[in-house]
Amino acid sequence: MLAGVVAVLAGAVATRVQLLPDVIDVTIVPTAAGIGGLVSAAVGAAMRFDPDRLGRITLLGNLLGGAVALLSLLLALLLDVFS
Repeated sequence: MLAGVVAVLAGAVATRVQLLPDVIDVTIVPTAAGIGGLVSAAVGAAMRFDPDRLGRITLLGNLLGGAVALLSLLLALLLDVFS
C-alpha cells in the first residue's frame, strides 16, 4: 500500500519540474511505467501465469518501465547540459 501511495505522489509531482529557467516535461516517466506494466501483464497472461504471479510481474514491469524512462530522461538532460 505504501508503494502505491508513493507512486501516486511521484506521478503527481513528476508531471512538470521547473529548472532554471526552462520547464522540462517529465510525464514520460509515469507513461513508460504504465506501458511497462501493460506489456509485462500481456506477456504474463500469454504465458498463463497464475493471478498472484501475474500481479507481481505487472508491478515489476511498472518499476522497470519507470526506471528506464527516468534513466533515459536523466541521460538526455546530462547530454543537453554538457553539450
